[in-house]
Amino acid sequence: MTTLSTLSVEDVLRIHEILVADFAKANDPISPAGLRDLGLLESAVGRQHTGGGGKLKYETPAQSAATLMYGVCNNHAFHNGNKRTALVSMLVHLDQNGLTLQDTNQKELFKLILAVANHDLAVPKRGRQSPDAEVEAIANWIKRRAVKPQRGERQITFRELRRRLGHFQYELTHAGKGNAADVYKIVEEKRFLRSPREVRKRIGTIGYRDEGTFVSMKDLKLVRRICKLTEEDGVDSGTFYDSQAIVDGFINKYRNVLRRLSTR
Repeated sequence: MTTLSTLSVEDVLRIHEILVADFAKANDPISPAGLRDLGLLESAVGRQHTGGGGKLKYETPAQSAATLMYGVCNNHAFHNGNKRTALVSMLVHLDQNGLTLQDTNQKELFKLILAVANHDLAVPKRGRQSPDAEVEAIANWIKRRAVKPQRGERQITFRELRRRLGHFQYELTHAGKGNAADVYKIVEEKRFLRSPREVRKRIGTIGYRDEGTFVSMKDLKLVRRICKLTEEDGVDSGTFYDSQAIVDGFINKYRNVLRRLSTR
């Protein structure tokens, strides 16, 4: 049986922080930002672990992602951005369990998160809405759309590629104009009777648009190959793509719905 992967309080806090940083310079910043009540966040995240007798109440990835989304959205643990944090948390949760949403447009996601926030997803029983029924409705929505992604490269922005390359002692540099960026390897040069110094050696060039744009799959494969960061070189995708790169990718992919949520 596959082990269910869940998000921690720290994971959700980090997702919120990345969202805040990403929208800081936009026309719709998350302000005021930050945590309003730690207890409410712990309660929201703790929903993933509800159960008894050694059995989880929400035992499938779809159910677990659904109850996390419901809790983060409706507990209002953050001053602002609760719906946006809930949506990205759900996407990251699915990703950690080897799933992604297919055949889903941003309009459908927008309608989903608003329905979650307004308690409009499930049919009320005896005039009252049931949290269990709502979570079940969210889980069914996810289950109909969640699939295992094809293996290969992830979508990643130039901003995140630069950050990840820096982790491996490489550098991505754009001169400030033009549509190309150079890839450099940072090496330590030893000098006789003098302290070693860092030297940048250009090893390739890729196309460039702007920091928030996704790198093409062709260029991403090229960068990993010339930097010797492929699986054949001993660097698997789990190592190359860290959690921040994954969150950044979801924010960029679903930016339109996240912007629309800022006014709701």
